[in-house]
Order: sequence, then C-alpha cells, then structure tokens
Amino acid sequence: MRHAQIKAFHAVAVHNGFSRAGEALGLTQPAVSDHVRKLEESYGVQLFTRGSSGVALTDMGRKLFAIAERLFEAETEAMELLSRGRTLEEGQLTIGADAAVHILPELARFRLKHPKLSVRLVTGNSAQLVKRLEDFSIDIAITAERPPDAGFLARKLRSDRLVAVVQRSSKLSKLKEIRFEQLVKLPLILREEGSMTRTLLLDEAGRRGITLSGAIEIESREAAREAAAEGLGLAIMSKGELVPDGRLAVLAIPDWTTEMEEWMICLKSRSALHVIRSFFTLEREAAKPIA
Repeated sequence: MRHAQIKAFHAVAVHNGFSRAGEALGLTQPAVSDHVRKLEESYGVQLFTRGSSGVALTDMGRKLFAIAERLFEAETEAMELLSRGRTLEEGQLTIGADAAVHILPELARFRLKHPKLSVRLVTGNSAQLVKRLEDFSIDIAITAERPPDAGFLARKLRSDRLVAVVQRSSKLSKLKEIRFEQLVKLPLILREEGSMTRTLLLDEAGRRGITLSGAIEIESREAAREAAAEGLGLAIMSKGELVPDGRLAVLAIPDWTTEMEEWMICLKSRSALHVIRSFFTLEREAAKPIA
C-alpha cells in the first residue's frame, strides 16, 4: 500500500467523488481513480460502490476510512510539531559546559528570545563534553579545548590568564603573585584527567623539566575550589572562572603566560539544526564560527 493510494482513497471518501478529490489533491480525476483502483486490486477488495449518483463506501471502505482518519490526524499533528520546532516554539537545547559561568549570560538571552524552548545545562570536563557531543547526548559544548577534528564547528568565546587560589587564612594569601617554580613546590590540587587546567599545568611543568609530586587529585572545579578553601593546597583556575568567595585569595602567576581558552563547539553535521544554529548566531557581534 502506497501513501499516495491511501491518501487518494481518503480524499474520495471525504469529498464524495473522484473529481472533487482530485481538485483537493491537485491531481486529475483519472490519477485519483488509478490510485484507488490499484489499492483495491492489490488486496482484492472493493472500497467504494460506484453509481450514477456518486460513490459510497463499502463496509470494508468504512473500516479503512476510520483508520485513514487516524493516520492523517497523526500526520497533521506530526507536521504541526515539526513546524513548531522549526520556529523554535517547541523542543529542547542541551548544553554541556566545563564552566557554567562562561555561558550563563548567553543562556539568559536565549531564554528571553525563545521562552517556549526547554533548556538543559550539564557539566563536565573538556574530554567528557567532546565525547557527549559525539554521542549526541548534548547539542553544544562550552569547553576549554577546541577539538582538532574537522567534524566540529567552533567559535572562540574568550581567553583568560591562569591564577592560583588559596585559603585566605594561609600565609600565602598575603602575596599578590607567585612564580611558577615556587608554585609547583607547594601542595597542589589537581583536576581529574581530561581537564584542560590539569593539562596546561602538566605541560608547563614538563616544558620546564619539573616533575610534580604530592598533589591531591579532585574531580570537578567546584570540588577543587572547596578543597582550596579548606586549606588542602593551591588550585589552578582560569581568571574568567572565578566567582566571589571570601574564603579564597587569588595569586597571579606572572611568569606563566599561557591562557585558558573557552570555545563553543558543535558537530558540523548538526550545525544546521534550528535550535543549534539559533544559539550559535545569538551574538551577532561575536566573531564568526571558525571552521
């Protein structure tokens, strides 16, 4: 059974004739008749009785018409749903961020523009978020690392110097800055593998021929900040990730010029989806996406 055949059958039943059905469908009367005839012949049934006064549904035709009504109601409902999705009146956007602070202003503007959309924000480190993009479990990632794979679309959001945070009651808090080689001799709080902060710190230490030892490894930025506030060591963070916290002091690292970048990325294969494209183009004055 072809969709065109059931559609022609339904139209003949609704409009009580082949000619009027053809006008409604934009087809000729013979084309409509041919669709219905082939449907009847395929299954060896009669769906209409034809007479000089018009057509009438047979018992089999009435039963099929009831099914066709539900079918086309569902089709109309599906089209309406898709149309709402196209105009961003319905749907969901899932964003993954390694630091929610970087995306909250854009998220607020997006919600004002598209209040009917459902928005979900999840967190993770850079490696985790790239994997979630590839698994289609998130739509957009805000991450400190731009994937080298050409299959991603990326826009650079910002770059910030790295700083050390320490418990305010510590003697170190009296310092305004600390040099890298002093820093690595002190108890450090390291993020988990996959964190860009950890990667940049270990890369710099390796470049200087320094081996780190005695560090505490803690998963998540928030947990690392809490550990620093409890006096367990110094945590390395991007200056752009800092939030006001009276328990912590911030130390600049003047001889470490590496900056932490933040990128907004999505899969190129999904970049044309209305909800993703709308978020990417929300800030017209921002730099164009980098392919």
